[in-house]
Amino acid sequence: MTPFRHLRFALSTAWQSFFRNATVTVTAVVSISLILVLGGINLLVGQSLNQVLNSYRQQVSVLTISVADNTPMSSVLDFEARLRARHDVESVTYQSKDQVLAQLASNPQNQALLQQVQGNPVPARIQVQATSLQAVEQINTVARQWPGADPQDPTDYQGGFISNMLRLSDWLTFAGLGLLAVLVVISVVIVMNTIRTAVYHRRREIEVMKLVGATEWFVRGPFVLEGILTGILAAGLALGVVMIGYHPFVNRFQSALFFVPLTYDPHFVTVLGLYLLAAGAMLGALGSYIGVRRYVRV
Repeated sequence: MTPFRHLRFALSTAWQSFFRNATVTVTAVVSISLILVLGGINLLVGQSLNQVLNSYRQQVSVLTISVADNTPMSSVLDFEARLRARHDVESVTYQSKDQVLAQLASNPQNQALLQQVQGNPVPARIQVQATSLQAVEQINTVARQWPGADPQDPTDYQGGFISNMLRLSDWLTFAGLGLLAVLVVISVVIVMNTIRTAVYHRRREIEVMKLVGATEWFVRGPFVLEGILTGILAAGLALGVVMIGYHPFVNRFQSALFFVPLTYDPHFVTVLGLYLLAAGAMLGALGSYIGVRRYVRV
């Protein structure tokens, strides 16, 4: 039999078997869909939390160094050059006392307070954009050792907040991977049991094919395709459920917690759809391959 006719036979047999065991198949599709829904929600929550964490990372990765009033401008320029020469620094920006005061005055909440003070009490400052959160601590140490830093409040470094953010990011990553691993195992077991049921109903036909010299993959192919079909249908159903609830959830979240920087990401929706479809196909193929392994070996 030519490869094309072999493939057509496998597809036809898989399609017939898929509907021949409709009750078991539908149960498997629904079960895997629920699992993939949990997996999709897990990915969406992880992506949303990463989106929020990245927004906070951008904020805390900027270190503000307060400059003492009596610091010569030549010392400030030399220190800026030192900072720009570091590999863990992206940019360095200097703001004079007047610029800092004008920036504070642009906020209506500060205007009443500024009207009660005379002169310009705010120090000049240097803003340093670090390449990573880990680099902020090292830059902070260098800044506090600089003689031109304000001795009372040299930097706005928030070491505890940064440490907690990094720890939370690690925990979320491990928890997400652990949940996905559990969901993968459950999905594979469901597909295995579904395919084994199909094998049981076709056991006589399989024995005849083995007696006439059919190869292992000739017998195995229809079951693997049936598993892939089951996985893709389950993934499509799960994707529809997740997409129906994703946008309304983000809108509700934004209205309730407007201060949290969470937004709808259409690009990730496309990526998530591809992930779910690929995951459904792979889970179906893996589960069916394992499920028929001991029954069709020739």
